[in-house]
Amino acid sequence: MIKVIRQLTSSLLLGLLTITLLSGCGGSGDDSSTVNPPTDNNSGDTPGDGDSGDGDSGDGDSGDGDSGDDGTYSGSGAITQGVATTTINNLFVAGSRVAAVGTITDSNQQSWVVPADTLFQDNTMPFASDLYNSYVSGHNYSNAAAAEAALDGTDIIEIDSDGEVITAYIFADNYFEMYVNGNAVGKDPVPFTEFNSNIIRFKVKQPFTVAMALVDWEETLGTGTENNQGSAYAAGDGGMVAVFKDSNGEIVGVTNNQWKAQTFYTAPIVEKSCLSESGTQRLSATCSTGAVSDIATVYGVHWSRPTNWMSASFDDSSWPSAVTYTNDTVGVDNKQAYTNFTAVFDDAQSDAQFIWSSNLVLDNEVLVRGIVGSDTGDDGGDTGSGDFQLTSKAVKSDNIVPLSATCDGANGGMSIPLQWSGAPSGVQSYALSMHHFPNPNDADDFSKAHSYWTVYDIPAATDNLATGETSIGVFGINSVNNQQQYAAPCSAAPGDHDYTITVYALSSAVDSLGLTGSTTDLVTLRDAIAPHTLGTATLSLTRSRYNPNNDQHVPQSVATTCATKSAAFEAYSDYVSVSCSGNTMSVTTQTLLPYRSQLEGDKANVGIRSWIGRVPIPEQLTWTMPITPTYLPSPQSNINIHHAVGVSVEGIPILHYAKESAPDEIAQLGQDYSSRDTVLLGEIDQCGGHAGNGEDYHYHMAPICLMDSHDPSQPLAYMFDGLPLYFGTGGGVKTTDGTDYGAGRYEDLNYLPADVKDGSNPLDECNAYDLHGDGSEYVYYSTSDAPYSIGCFRAQADQEGSVPAGPHWVQERDLSWSGNDVSLTDYDTMSFGGKTWQFIEVTPGESNNRIEAGKKALIMYRQLASGDSGYDPNANCYAFRYRLDSTDTAGTNDTYSEHCR
Repeated sequence: MIKVIRQLTSSLLLGLLTITLLSGCGGSGDDSSTVNPPTDNNSGDTPGDGDSGDGDSGDGDSGDGDSGDDGTYSGSGAITQGVATTTINNLFVAGSRVAAVGTITDSNQQSWVVPADTLFQDNTMPFASDLYNSYVSGHNYSNAAAAEAALDGTDIIEIDSDGEVITAYIFADNYFEMYVNGNAVGKDPVPFTEFNSNIIRFKVKQPFTVAMALVDWEETLGTGTENNQGSAYAAGDGGMVAVFKDSNGEIVGVTNNQWKAQTFYTAPIVEKSCLSESGTQRLSATCSTGAVSDIATVYGVHWSRPTNWMSASFDDSSWPSAVTYTNDTVGVDNKQAYTNFTAVFDDAQSDAQFIWSSNLVLDNEVLVRGIVGSDTGDDGGDTGSGDFQLTSKAVKSDNIVPLSATCDGANGGMSIPLQWSGAPSGVQSYALSMHHFPNPNDADDFSKAHSYWTVYDIPAATDNLATGETSIGVFGINSVNNQQQYAAPCSAAPGDHDYTITVYALSSAVDSLGLTGSTTDLVTLRDAIAPHTLGTATLSLTRSRYNPNNDQHVPQSVATTCATKSAAFEAYSDYVSVSCSGNTMSVTTQTLLPYRSQLEGDKANVGIRSWIGRVPIPEQLTWTMPITPTYLPSPQSNINIHHAVGVSVEGIPILHYAKESAPDEIAQLGQDYSSRDTVLLGEIDQCGGHAGNGEDYHYHMAPICLMDSHDPSQPLAYMFDGLPLYFGTGGGVKTTDGTDYGAGRYEDLNYLPADVKDGSNPLDECNAYDLHGDGSEYVYYSTSDAPYSIGCFRAQADQEGSVPAGPHWVQERDLSWSGNDVSLTDYDTMSFGGKTWQFIEVTPGESNNRIEAGKKALIMYRQLASGDSGYDPNANCYAFRYRLDSTDTAGTNDTYSEHCR
């Protein structure tokens, strides 16, 4: 969900043909198709305090913590290895994949049911009704209203006789069981595939507690793998989204990061050393998500479910918050079980989000819990809400404090934008705080907290604050300089620091607290509002800061092993996977779409002022590079402008900044390419990328918009010679009235090494930095000016061999429909004809002769799915609509075409 570039952008991933690494549970089951990565013509011919986690898991019984033969795991789970024994051959014979069940024994002789111990065959839990179920004739409903009309009322589960009927809409990859206040209300009638979606209705008083068991099914039992991507042992992925409506049809709850989620079975694990635990977090982010070669050696990690995990009284406060995932990451926008019901799941005001635990791919059995609905009170009036939420468009799914909000941000850092919803009734005002505990053991003693942002007397009509907002409410004092202002976090040393932003819904009116801003610190504020607090919403963030003014972020050596090299990609494991063979590292991108926040300044395509007519189409691509580089004795002219030079850590290729003037042109050192500079010509968007002639998104500078949450001690990218590219400088306005690359956030940021800054060890013509001053090792640094990323390879590179040829349209589409002299001014999703479309807004310049002056045009596109007239299961097909007047919402004059590749 998260429709604006959180953003791989809704409706683009769509399963990524039949080869998406994360199509998991399931794609079609037939993964023989392959996709070659696109190349880019790139020519001018085509239009200070250390914090650590703390806390008891509070998760009930756990395994015995088998450390394994290699002694590399010491967590709370139980370790199993190899393939389980099948006990049930197939729960659902009609399914497109075998939904088997088995058991496997750990080293302590405890037996575990895999993939999970479900109630699929237990009649005490009813099957959910259908929204979309291809296995039941006539149950492929085209919309929610049709599905609801087919129900006769016998499906309603009564929990409270004086309650109201709540309707839940669920899409789960793959299987779910739902409880409300501890009562079993419905289970998935299809345990594996084909994909289905469901309705569950129950009569209950609000608010109520929803608890769900979620299972990502597996085909090779005990290993978390399935037959996908040409491998019998590929890791699948999960994901669940739900919407809850009351008897009036109003949405009273959706899945989001306010829910809790905990994993109880993680696999496949190749190396146990990749597992870790931090407080209640069961972490596997550094574990490989690639296909397994030796299935007998694969590990699984298991934890026992708490016995009363589904009850309303169960204490889930120590569980981690659910992690949200985009439609693209889960891969649902080509599945009618989802797309037929986007009006429910993608509601403009209450957009539900896909949730799971922290690893969408490796966590196979996940329990989630959430409180839904409002307390109607004795008088029938609405007196509260169980869905008070706080979000920020500036915060990505990694929940890292954006750099712009730290002391290293522009102007010393500004507060992030906030939005809240679902506040309790009776709110007369709001207050806000942001704090951090240097010592986690002091978490309940706010006198020991560092306070950065304190505001009260925020009017009750307020539901958002803009970036750097200072005119709403009364500022209290921070603990950094005791001033009435936002104080940007500025930790003295690297290491994760946790920050909490809280919005308090108050029953006290503005000006009634009796506070004076100049003497109101965090403790004073909390004491004053305690009797008036109706509810709170929090946003939990983290940040590890590296001071640009010292060299703590500068690498000491170049990674020359698979483990150390692949570490740069670990923070982006939802977008890329890494595998190694011999001296070759392969990086597979899941979507070819960038990882961005929801801020306007991070929207892809926006800012392009010289458009070649292309749009970003998602693909799965694999790039290769040497693990151990072979250095060249000096800079050489060795970059082929036509091909990519490297790949970013989020899986986006990077090309040379110049447009080629001839096939296979080699970029010459010392040559002035300013007349062909894609940056100066305005051909790339505000984050440095665009869609090339393969409709592939790629960069022509370093991926500067990653820097809002990227660790500067880690590479931004790896080049095809095996050398890393780090952020040095970047962004800014390069031409008069030109695009502001990075939206003003990064041009003052300088992470270049000190000896580069002082000129004693400058970057060479390749933008390479001599790490030790003796020519033994080099790394690259980005620069604000050309060559932006690299000017040449400083080590041997098989550039063309790293970039296979890409797909093309069988029949080329219209690239000249909008005419010349246009700018791209928006990129988002829209609903049209009952379908979700991507769109790019096109604004004409003075000399444009196609778009009427004062009007804006749209190019709309979506991947065709089963049931569409032009759908071809053996090709990647898209529908395009060219709309010269965006106000023509009926599409009366649209030009429509379909294209396959």
